[in-house]
Amino acid sequence: MKANVLALAILLLGSTTVWSQIKVSAISDVTDPASKAVMMALRSKIVEHPKQFTLVDSKDTELSLLVTSDCIPRIQKTESFACFYTTSYAGETTKTFMGGGIYAASTADEVADNFLASAAQNIVERWNQMVRDNAVDHLELIESHGGIFVSARICELGVYLVRGTENS
Repeated sequence: MKANVLALAILLLGSTTVWSQIKVSAISDVTDPASKAVMMALRSKIVEHPKQFTLVDSKDTELSLLVTSDCIPRIQKTESFACFYTTSYAGETTKTFMGGGIYAASTADEVADNFLASAAQNIVERWNQMVRDNAVDHLELIESHGGIFVSARICELGVYLVRGTENS
């Protein structure tokens, strides 16, 4: 099972059309031992894929993916880990929900494998459209304020939109 989940994550990450590393911030309630164990395992798995991801602080201005997780506190150490995660695209001005899930497994490592595979699937299925939609919203917001602001960032967004249209 573990090998299948990991193979799926690698396949999905390898097929993604994202051009550069995704800057990820992974946050959890570290006061709960179960949540802390899953988050440590997840962060470890994220850094094992340096071509696709780099971990950053949640205050990093280049953050592009926010992963949150939490687990139900375990009464006994023999209980399974029952946890949920969410992924959100962290655009310039907004955070947009991409996906989420609930997993139960006997180890924190198994839960982290499932989280990584699911997050990779969220990226593959939604990333390009999410980036494009947020760029259009940003440009519409600027236009709605009655001014034309020319900046390097807006020009970059415009170029991205044109390229995205050509590739569609």
